[in-house]
Amino acid sequence: MIEKIKNDLLWLAFTNHCPYCGSLLGKDEKLCKNCLENLPVIKGERCTFCGAGKDRCSCKKHRLKYDGVIAPFYYEDGVCECIRRLKFRGKDFAAYTLAKDMAECVEKEYGGIGFDFITFVPFSLRQKAQRPYNQSELLAQELSSFTKIPLKNCLVKLYDSSTQHETEKNKRRGNVFGIYDVKNGADVRNKTVLLVDDIKTTGATLSECAVILKIRGAKAVYCVTAAVSAKKKKNST
Repeated sequence: MIEKIKNDLLWLAFTNHCPYCGSLLGKDEKLCKNCLENLPVIKGERCTFCGAGKDRCSCKKHRLKYDGVIAPFYYEDGVCECIRRLKFRGKDFAAYTLAKDMAECVEKEYGGIGFDFITFVPFSLRQKAQRPYNQSELLAQELSSFTKIPLKNCLVKLYDSSTQHETEKNKRRGNVFGIYDVKNGADVRNKTVLLVDDIKTTGATLSECAVILKIRGAKAVYCVTAAVSAKKKKNST
């Protein structure tokens, strides 16, 4: 761990990289040209059911068990690379970049909601043993620092399932059914919760976490992710 921290600090100190895609930058550049021009920001009116902009919504207002979901970005281009570096390549400092954008999105879209605490989609014991960290937990920690909303580690993953990105979309709800619970002693009754994950695709994971939080007495569960997966608009001819 010490060696990893040392390498990360050296990487940051002596090179200038785009915080999203990781490409090398010039001396005074903050973002690479591609991310500066093509960062997949979700703009305009949003669908609160799927998190995508209304122009790319395809959920047909199909309700899941959470009360809303937002994200600053679509899961594309430099943001896709940033999340992959965070999730699979040990670049834990990428959580800061993404959480800063998430915090701005929360302030803009959820500004009138009084959240009691932030929580996150948990890892199973096996995942904890295999992975150096839970990327959703890191995002929640950074988001809590930006928003000053307290962080509460209140969910537990009871057993392993196939990873969602490897599961067919029409089977993802069944893949996560009943695998989450609220930790013993964690009081969520009458609380308004902000639930954090890295990516929202079908929403099955977030919905299942929201279900158990509400079963245990939570008043409302709103979600925020770094990115949402959505179909691109077809070019009109």
